[in-house]
Amino acid sequence: MKKLLLTILLASPTLLFAQGSQVNTQGIKALGMAGAGSALFVDETSIFYNPGVFVNMKGNAISAGATAVMYRSAFREQGSFEQYNTKFKISPPFSVFATFGPKDTWWKAGIGIYTPYGGSVDWGTEWPGKYELNHLSMRAIYIQPSLSFKLTDNFSFGGGFVYNVGSVDLGRSIPVFDSNGQAGAAKLTGVGTGTGYNVGIYYHLEDAIAISLSYRSKVNTKVTDGDAEFTVPSALAASFPKTNFSAELPLPSSFNVGVAIPLSSQVDLAVDGTFINYDIYKSLTFNYKHNTDDIIGDDPLEDTYQDKKYLNAFSGKVGVNYKPSTTLQLRAGAGYVVTPVRAEYVYAETPDNNRVMASLGFTYALSSKLDLNGAYTFQRILQRTVTNTVTGLNGTFKTNIHAPGISLTYKW
Repeated sequence: MKKLLLTILLASPTLLFAQGSQVNTQGIKALGMAGAGSALFVDETSIFYNPGVFVNMKGNAISAGATAVMYRSAFREQGSFEQYNTKFKISPPFSVFATFGPKDTWWKAGIGIYTPYGGSVDWGTEWPGKYELNHLSMRAIYIQPSLSFKLTDNFSFGGGFVYNVGSVDLGRSIPVFDSNGQAGAAKLTGVGTGTGYNVGIYYHLEDAIAISLSYRSKVNTKVTDGDAEFTVPSALAASFPKTNFSAELPLPSSFNVGVAIPLSSQVDLAVDGTFINYDIYKSLTFNYKHNTDDIIGDDPLEDTYQDKKYLNAFSGKVGVNYKPSTTLQLRAGAGYVVTPVRAEYVYAETPDNNRVMASLGFTYALSSKLDLNGAYTFQRILQRTVTNTVTGLNGTFKTNIHAPGISLTYKW
């Protein structure tokens, strides 16, 4: 029984950041078009969207922004009329991008620091899935130095090295009880690192179509010395020792195609399609530094293995950029994202499903050198009724995500 409890407890389904489909909030301009615009916006945020683009900037710039991601999910167990809701949480993914180099030349350098994965969810300790999850906070910070080169006036390419630093804090209840009937608790914390790269090419014609092709590699994120701590009755303390663990999670690669088409002198249309290679996430294994059979002779805490069997995913996004004056730009967009998560492997961290999104945004020129960018995106993760094959949790999840964002850009 102890062995079973520990196996269920510690096989955390998404220890780091593979939470279904990605929610990209790195560029506030693109966020205002539901994530479209990789071929439209020729600026410092191209370090993330396509490092082959930013060499076409007329000067240099630095921008800093943040998004207040508000994730709200609800669960109703099969056969019950009672609904359980996550507590209100705000996660603040941030980004900083800067470019350097001479004006109107064949090369430019840049650096981006951004958070492509991260979030916070808190279900509390009274809902039916408390033995699956109480709370989860996580963040991945990517650091990406990049170079961009222009071969001709119409064709450019570039790339960057990615270094990831990620952190996680996860808590869940344990089905062992003290004399007051209080369930035990577990807390898992860790820091992981990984490396990868980002490359892209860009083709454009003056006042005509522009095409962006970019590829972001997988980032194999490794936790080497995570901490697992337990609060249990003293009689069971030997079966739930404080220990360390290691785990490995491949964050998926993606291939993006973007097209920008000028509809008039004031209106541009942007379309982006992204293929996400989630099927590399086939399983999750935890290796524990101290197994229980090293301490007591029975009911050993063994290394755990859990099938994931993710599918590949696709997202399509379309947006419109309208310039009513020289100082103001207005945006709107919509998108659809196909989930990689099979129904039998849906977990409470992000009860993922296909999602729809809509957005609005703007840029206002405060001066010739300073721009203010704002955006708001709403995402609806479609309702999904599931039975998890590992935990047995059976019920219906509904999830909404609100993401307002703002950034400032200084140009020189």
